[in-house]
Amino acid sequence: MIEVEVKAKISSGDEVSERIVSLGGRHISDEEQTDIYFNAPHRDFAETDEALRIRKTGERTFITYKGPKIDDRSKTRKELEVEVADAETAAGILESLGFRRVREVFKERRTYSFEDFTLSIDTVRGLGTYLEIETDLPDGSDYGDALGEIFELYRKLGVSGEFERKSYLELLEAKGE
Repeated sequence: MIEVEVKAKISSGDEVSERIVSLGGRHISDEEQTDIYFNAPHRDFAETDEALRIRKTGERTFITYKGPKIDDRSKTRKELEVEVADAETAAGILESLGFRRVREVFKERRTYSFEDFTLSIDTVRGLGTYLEIETDLPDGSDYGDALGEIFELYRKLGVSGEFERKSYLELLEAKGE
């Protein structure tokens, strides 16, 4: 699967929430998420632009691998994800294989759906508030049209300017948090 995603820093999650709903977006959930990032024993994910994380969200837990970004305007990349029963057991398996914990990222996420897109307003501890708009496409798909639609949706929401290609992990690391 290819995740086509664009993230932008925003000043007010409440204002953007209202605009999403006024466009016809449907509120899906409000939840706290904890992401535990890992680095590989055989290569440095910071250098290869990859990510491996365990995400705890409510009662559910996922392991996600994200490949290198394939576009210079967005965070578009290959993504593989599987649900697992227990975060600590999953972390123990990864650590037993030589992967090491890098950092935890904590956020509150409000999620909406609009047409084929997922819109997430994230308040990230130590960073502030961001809007992520994404859609998933089959491997090998041309993502150009989807990317154009995402930027058009940002325009309709009145969000412009501070688009961000770095992950929350990268932003926190750069900040020295």
